[in-house]
Amino acid sequence: MSEMRRRFESQLRGVVLLCVVLLVLSAVIAHTPRPIAEAMSSNIRQEIDSLRNRLSRVQGDIEQYKQNLTQLQGEKEGVSRELNQVQLELRQVEAELEEARIALDLAELEVLQAEEDFDHAQAELDRRIDLLHRRVRAMYEMGTVTYLEVLLTATDFSDFVRRFQMLQDITNQDVSIVEAVSYQKALVEERWDTWEIRREEAAEWRREVAARNDSLAATVAHYESRLTQLNNQQQEYRAAMDEMERRSEQIARDITEKQRELALAEGVPYLQWPLDRGTYWVSSPYGNRYHPILGQWRLHTGVDLAASPGTTIRAAADGIVLDAGWMGGYGLTVIIAHTTTVSTLYAHGSSVLVNAGQRVTAGQAVARVGTTGWSTGPHLHFEVRVTGDPKDPLKYLPGR
Repeated sequence: MSEMRRRFESQLRGVVLLCVVLLVLSAVIAHTPRPIAEAMSSNIRQEIDSLRNRLSRVQGDIEQYKQNLTQLQGEKEGVSRELNQVQLELRQVEAELEEARIALDLAELEVLQAEEDFDHAQAELDRRIDLLHRRVRAMYEMGTVTYLEVLLTATDFSDFVRRFQMLQDITNQDVSIVEAVSYQKALVEERWDTWEIRREEAAEWRREVAARNDSLAATVAHYESRLTQLNNQQQEYRAAMDEMERRSEQIARDITEKQRELALAEGVPYLQWPLDRGTYWVSSPYGNRYHPILGQWRLHTGVDLAASPGTTIRAAADGIVLDAGWMGGYGLTVIIAHTTTVSTLYAHGSSVLVNAGQRVTAGQAVARVGTTGWSTGPHLHFEVRVTGDPKDPLKYLPGR
């Protein structure tokens, strides 16, 4: 029994000590000289505003780099299409160039063959003409009576006719051979001229195709060089954008740290956004605004985060649920106390997921987005109150 009593007294002393610490902390926060606290808060806010301006500029640079990358990508696609088209034309021209080379080779072979035929015909003609000349020269040397002697030495008329026919055949044959060889020579000359023309045409065709091939090859080299430049420029933009993003992340961390300092300076716990990133947008900030339902200018005591119905609402910090249920114009609402002076409010929910008196942790689901109470559409009305007075929640939340 005495052991249980000592344990109870020890636990009681611990509870009393904790209460004393909380009271001292509350007293310190409550009695911190307001000019000093306000000066600290003002300086921190100025630093946060400066950091946010820097962040905005850096994010602007990032967007510009993204636009540049998009533009470069479009230009790269255009250059790639042109390069593919020119490469296709180049392959076609290379095939045509090969055809031209083969045609030129054939034409040159035909010209060579014609030259050989011409030389052969000329040699045959020269031989026949030489033979004829020798016969004529022999007849001249022997006298023109030679033919008569041949005829007059015939033994009879039949021999005479035979000798006359033989002489006539020799003469006709010589004339025929000379005419045939002359015709063949003329024919070969004509064919040689034709083939020579064909060879010149084939050579000209090959020169034209080769020029087109060189031009297309130069175009391909130009496009490949431009594509290399665009790839290098794209890599530079990406490296710069990566650096800007790292800088943006660092500034965001600096802002978060300054917001922690601001929260400590004002005695407010560090808060996190009550909706997941990418599921909302700020539709109405804190401050005076024209109330869409009441039809008058009033202080908007929180910030409205437009989101899809059913989106999960999460606790902005550790705390205890003060109330959870229907609260008039707020509709279904959850209120969480985080310290003895600071609380947050989550209004217009479609449902609540916690009960009054329940302890919650930062990020825990406490409600779902809806449009209950005085609401014109699905959204979360989020408030931060210090000693009961509403404050601008954006001053205590990290950058989005």
